[in-house]
Amino acid sequence: VAAKPRWSTGNNLEAAKLKMLITNADLGGVRVDVRFDRKILEIKADIQPLDAEQVIDARGGALLPGLHDHHMHFLATAAQASSVDCGGPLVDNQESLGRLLRQQAGSDCLRGVNYHESTAGELLRWTLDELIDDRPVRIQHSSGKVWMLNSAAAESIDLQSFSWLEGVEVDAHGVVTGRLFRLDGWLRSQFSSSSQNDISGLSLQLASYGITGFTDASATNSKQTATQFAEWQEQGLIRQKCLLMGDDSLNNGHLKVLLDEDALPCLDDLILRLQSARKCSRPIAFHCVSHVELLYALTALAQVGVDSRDRIEHASVVYNELLPMLKQQQVALVTQPGFLVDRGDRYLRDLDELELEHLYRNATLQQQQIPVALSSDAPYGPLNPWVVMDSAVRRCSQSGVSINPWEQLTPSEALRGYSYCPSNPGRVERVVQVGEPADLCLLEQPWEWVSHNLGDTKVRASFVDGRVIYRLDE
Repeated sequence: VAAKPRWSTGNNLEAAKLKMLITNADLGGVRVDVRFDRKILEIKADIQPLDAEQVIDARGGALLPGLHDHHMHFLATAAQASSVDCGGPLVDNQESLGRLLRQQAGSDCLRGVNYHESTAGELLRWTLDELIDDRPVRIQHSSGKVWMLNSAAAESIDLQSFSWLEGVEVDAHGVVTGRLFRLDGWLRSQFSSSSQNDISGLSLQLASYGITGFTDASATNSKQTATQFAEWQEQGLIRQKCLLMGDDSLNNGHLKVLLDEDALPCLDDLILRLQSARKCSRPIAFHCVSHVELLYALTALAQVGVDSRDRIEHASVVYNELLPMLKQQQVALVTQPGFLVDRGDRYLRDLDELELEHLYRNATLQQQQIPVALSSDAPYGPLNPWVVMDSAVRRCSQSGVSINPWEQLTPSEALRGYSYCPSNPGRVERVVQVGEPADLCLLEQPWEWVSHNLGDTKVRASFVDGRVIYRLDE
């Protein structure tokens, strides 16, 4: 799904109005001026402005290709604006979680996110009822795999009548426990919400980070989702270019296959599903967090043949024994080193030594010439790409503990992780040159400064097809 702005034609004055000129920009360490409309038209020093041409003085700020978040969940991220963070520093037990929930105003269904069982144990409906029972509540696990509903929420959607639905957990007596596994799309359809303001606000936030495009990696995306995204772009609510992967109903885009180690699909059934996607010329994207999930995905791909567009999402743990297989198949890995700073202290506490040693690898994958790109996995990981890049470079937890420093990337390598072609992450890098689309990110500072201060990077302006989608001074 891509925005299609309308461009008029006319005399030279009208043509000039369609052009924009950025002066005094740092491009690879050289001061240049850049003229563009939908595409980059001219790059050199001391370009003279045309009549009525809009001019932005970069004042030495770095000019980069617009960043692309190669893996995020747009709707879930937009919904976070009206959600309660149940994994924050002030929530460390059942009492503090209950207090947080009861403090929220309103009587409609309360939406919580980012919960982990280390906070207050497993949450069944009855446990949640003890914390808050005077309004419906649904809370998502930090992994994104599980939703937990209290009794009021379960009754509001008559969850018991859906006890037969795969993913709805029941106890030994057939009573729903309030936990739903991998049912995001279905649950969203049960709870109506008005999200246009959240969508527009999120798009502007992405633009303020220099993000001019994103790939929505939600497995629940369907034809209806694609139509809705196109409408939001037409209305100007979404400013970025976007690609959707999703379910079997989509005509194009990656087929997203969720692999959960504790509930892997029958290999023969999975291969039939992949073959069906191949008949529609669709590439495959596998959700793989663990070693077992990654091995299962690579085995299935070997059976149906690898498409150069196939992807592994997350690749959180990659053991050395799978490196030759990854190198041979040349399937791209789209990973999220931002989790190191966001959840690193939890990883240090909960993972075993072998998993930690092979966690969110970057330098090794590059050295093995395995295609790899970076992304946020928002809302589950940090949305800000500069925070993700900084984490890929420093590889430290929030408390400052170093995690596998031998996997560190250089600042330029981290930036490259967000600069790949959206349809070919890890392989084709986008650059600022004549003839390329004018999807651009202008920073406040030159790259030399930014490379030493990634986490403090400020974006001055962002452009999609030559249109300003964000300006810091506006």
